[in-house]
Order: sequence, then structure tokens, then C-alpha cells
Amino acid sequence: MGLLDSLEARLDKLVNGSFSKAFKSDIKPTELGAVLQQELDTKAKEIDGQLRAPNLFVIDLGSEDFSRLQQYLATLESELARVAQAYADEQRYTLASNVSVTFSQDSALEIGIFRVNSGSGLAPQAASVPADSNAGLVELISDVAKPQLVSVSGQRYFLTQSVTKIGRGDQAEIQIEDAGISRLHCAIILGSETVIRDLGSTNGTVVDGRTISETVILDGSLIKIGSTTLTYSSH
Repeated sequence: MGLLDSLEARLDKLVNGSFSKAFKSDIKPTELGAVLQQELDTKAKEIDGQLRAPNLFVIDLGSEDFSRLQQYLATLESELARVAQAYADEQRYTLASNVSVTFSQDSALEIGIFRVNSGSGLAPQAASVPADSNAGLVELISDVAKPQLVSVSGQRYFLTQSVTKIGRGDQAEIQIEDAGISRLHCAIILGSETVIRDLGSTNGTVVDGRTISETVILDGSLIKIGSTTLTYSSH
């Protein structure tokens, strides 16, 4: 049985059967665990003959998700840390210290959207980090993941909503002055995968040289709308 296979059942047992009811949303414990494993793989770098990976993780939740799940977060932090630690051991990653997972609240995130921040350092002791504060851990975090689009000139457009519309018009969350861009040109949808969808634009949406109606975008994907080129970055 894989590391993630029994995670939800084990958590449900730990909190007397009420856990699964609380997680009837787009956020699933197994998805969180899978993202932590992906973060370990993505950030692992060979240094002095060792594969070094992050061991400190902060998972940002929107205000509603954080409030609804708050009574379960301590248990979930412990279980996710155990899963991530076991995975790191399996992959023979070298960590600066034990894995630590902490949840944080970000009011800019909508229901069902989460963001993982990772870095390396000494895992904070439980006694030294207040249960209602992540300040001690956040100070150690580097390479904070902030999904964004970056223009050729270096301007950054941060993606803080589950759906971000791009265009010239007032209804677009990201407004770009470009005659070749429609008033509502395309939208970026955040989830377990990041998707771009054309909104019936006049001149079309091109991703990595291909005109699309909808497609998944990855780190480094080039998006061309009008005469504007944007690069997608998950962090």
C-alpha cells in the first residue's frame, strides 16, 4: 500500500470519524500529501554528491477553509509530516532536519485553493511555536510559491484567485493595454493543475506556440495574447 493510500482513513480514525465530513471540499488530504511529495521532487538539488530537498513546509489555506478545518489542522500537520518524511527517506533525500508541516491562513485564497511554501532549516520545536502562529516557521521559509505570470519586461501578475480573467476590459482581474487583446481574453484556473482557457478572444490564445481553447500550463509555459508574451511560474 502506498504512503497516501490510507492517509484519509487513518486521519478519520484519529478524530473519531468526523474528519471526512469536514473535508467535503476541493481540498483533500491525499492531494495535500501528493503536492508535498511533488515539492520534494521539484526542489531536490544535487549538492556535494547528495540530493538535498526542503524539509519545512507551510500550506496556505483561504480564510473559510482554515476556519472550517482549524480543529483538525494539528492532526493533519503531524500526519502530512510523517508522509513527507517517509517519502523523503524512500527517495534518499538529504534534509536539513526533520520534516515540519504547518498551516497558515491567507485571506486572498478562495475556497478549495491552497498554496505550498517550502524551504530548508531546523524544524521548530513544538514548544517554541505557538499553536495559533506560524511566525517562527515562516521566517525560515525560502522559495515561497506564488503562482504568477511574468511579462518580457519583468512585470509580475500574481494569481491569487481560483479563476483569474485576463484582458483589456474592466471585468478582467489582470488588465493589459494591448490592442490585440480582447476585453475578456482568457482565464487562468488554479487547482491540482493550472489550466488556461480562451474566453472567445478575437485573436486567440497561444501556449508554447500552439493556439488553444483550453490546456494545462506548467512552469515555464509561454502564453502569447495579442503582442504580449507572458511566462507562467508556480513560484
